[in-house]
Formats: sequence, structure tokens, C-alpha cells
Amino acid sequence: MDWFSVHLETRAPTAQAPRVLAEDAAADRLMDLLAGYDGIVSADAGSWDATISVRAPTTSEAVLKGAEIIESEASKAGMPRWPAVRVEAVLQDIVDEENARPALPDIVSAPEAAEILGVSPQRLHQIATDNEAFPEPVYELRAGNLWLRAAVEAFASRERKPGRPRSAQVAAG
Repeated sequence: MDWFSVHLETRAPTAQAPRVLAEDAAADRLMDLLAGYDGIVSADAGSWDATISVRAPTTSEAVLKGAEIIESEASKAGMPRWPAVRVEAVLQDIVDEENARPALPDIVSAPEAAEILGVSPQRLHQIATDNEAFPEPVYELRAGNLWLRAAVEAFASRERKPGRPRSAQVAAG
């Protein structure tokens, strides 16, 4: 017997979907009823879903057992009886591995990017503005730009000439 995380998602019938919402009180009751299964419930306009942990010998049996528990407790809680559109069962150790991975990319601000390049923040701004090979920021915020660390590190690993860049000379004429 293995532990599985079982997720069941429902949707309101198409004609009702954008206008109907599961009651917060019913969702709270369902959350309480699923507490013994480490349950999580969410409700939105036209949908609700729940995730629980169950023990089962196979994935197929986990799907059946988990869906039965969620649907039974949802009925008791007063959740809308909308059709299930997705039922998934995943071994809990796989869920744990996925949850251990960072959800956001590793990003750096201008001072951190400057440190990676070994330059001042002012020089970084000049490089970012003038050098077409410098990576584009992934976020442009009022407080400053953010770049993917890996992209800045890849740029830093390229051969660069040390020292100050030559100023552009204006042709006399």
C-alpha cells in the first residue's frame, strides 16, 4: 500500500459556469470533513476542487477511493453536485519531490547582476543598455529590472575585454 495525493476538480454546467459560485460556508465544511485526509479545498466561479491523501495498492484504486471520499463528503458539506472534469492520483513521494523544487526562477536584481559580472551597478546599466548580447530582463519593475541568474552568468562567462570601454569619437568635419 502506498500513499497517494488524489485531486478531484469539478465544473458547473456550461450554461451556469461563469455566474455560479460554491458557497464559502460549504467549502469550509468540506475542508473540515476532509481534515482527516489532509484535505485542501478551493472554490471559484463555476468550479471547485479538492485534494486529499489516501492509501491504496494501485493508482487506479487511489483514484476510485479518493473520488468516492471527496464526492461523499462534498455532498454532506452542501457543495454543488457538478460533474468531475479531472481526477488524478499521484504517488505522494513524487508530489513531495515536485513540491521541493523551486516554483519561481532564480532571478537577480541589478546589484546582484553587477556582482556576478564584477562591475559596478552603473556599469551594469550601461552594459544592459548598450550590449545587444546582454539578456533581456524577465521583469521590469519600478524598483529596477530583474534577470534570470543563469542568463547573467552565461553572459559573464563570455570573453570580455577588461577595462573601461572607449568613448565614441566624433568624426571631425
